[in-house]
Amino acid sequence: MGIFGIEKKMLEHEAVDTIIGGKAKFKGELNSAGAVSVNGHFEGKLNAGGDVIISRGSKIAGDIKGKTVIVSGNVDGNISASHSLEITKNGRVHGDLIGGKIIIEEGSSYRGKVRVESSGGEEKDEQEEKEEEGEGGKALPKVEDQIEIVAEEPSAFPAQDEVTLPQMF
Repeated sequence: MGIFGIEKKMLEHEAVDTIIGGKAKFKGELNSAGAVSVNGHFEGKLNAGGDVIISRGSKIAGDIKGKTVIVSGNVDGNISASHSLEITKNGRVHGDLIGGKIIIEEGSSYRGKVRVESSGGEEKDEQEEKEEEGEGGKALPKVEDQIEIVAEEPSAFPAQDEVTLPQMF
C-alpha cells in the first residue's frame, strides 16, 4: 500500500487526479479525464479516461469504466477497462467484466460474465468468434494471452455460480 491507501502498482502508471476518501460517501455520476482512486463508498457511474483504483475496504454499487481498473475492494456492478482489469486477492466483484487483459488473483471472489476485447478495441464475444471461425476460417485469438487466472482453488460460490471459461478448441 502506498499514499492514501493507493496501490503502489497504480502510482507507477500515472498520478491520481481524483480521490474519494475512506470516510467519504459519493452518490451520482463521476466523470474524470484522469485517474480516480476510490477509498470509501461510491454509488452510481464512474467514468475515467485514466486508471481506476478500488482500494481495499471500499464499496462500489454501480458501473465502472476506465483505462486500467484495479479492484481490491467490493464492487457490485459491471466493469469495463480499455487496457486491463485486475481483481486482487482482496477484491470482490459481482458483475460483468470487459477488458483487453483480465487478471483474477487467487483469493479474490468474482461472479459474472467475462468479455475480452481484442487489442484493436474490436469487441467480440464467444459466439461471434465461433461464427467467424466457421464462416471465414479466421483464427481465434489466443485466450491465454488475454486472460490470466491465478486462482487454483475452487471458488467460494456454489457450483452453479462458478465462472466457466468457454472451450474454444
